[in-house]
Amino acid sequence: MISRIPFSVLFLCTVLLQLASCTVVAVPPAADKDAPLEMPASQSLALGAGDVIRLTVYGEDVLTGQYPINADGFVAIPLIGDIQASGIIKDELQIKIAEALVRGGYLTSPQVTVDVVSFRPIYILGEVRNPGKYPWQPDFTVFHAIASAGGYTPRAAKGLILIDRGAGREKQHLNATENTPLLPGDSITVRERIF
Repeated sequence: MISRIPFSVLFLCTVLLQLASCTVVAVPPAADKDAPLEMPASQSLALGAGDVIRLTVYGEDVLTGQYPINADGFVAIPLIGDIQASGIIKDELQIKIAEALVRGGYLTSPQVTVDVVSFRPIYILGEVRNPGKYPWQPDFTVFHAIASAGGYTPRAAKGLILIDRGAGREKQHLNATENTPLLPGDSITVRERIF
């Protein structure tokens, strides 16, 4: 019996050392795994850096055109300059542009329309066949993103998919499934399975 104790202790120490060498990523659990995530309509998605808008000012061909939102979240509009666009929806941007045109004395009652030409892309990383940048589309889910990237590699942990959403201090790290809806700018990582 005494000869078994050192062997079991040695075995336990070996297992603990192997477990300690594994990389573990702590991800906060979802609030309710069974509750579906709400996906806003593309008309109510917040704009962000990398999006391209189409501005139409009726009767003013000089102002009408496509404009990118720069890395700082501003869109440069002729006559009125930079307008903060990141973090607001397109309807709010329409109002801001119309108010700036009136405030600047350029138009008295502008009719302004903003449409989104393209949202910022999504990024697919990790254990997929073709990791990289892909265009975001309405109703895009993790499943669609992985399929766009050529599917899983043989080393993929299909149950361990992470999403980085947002930027800066507001960046979120979320657990995901194949049915999780994606927002523009999301970064999806398919982890490698351990065994």
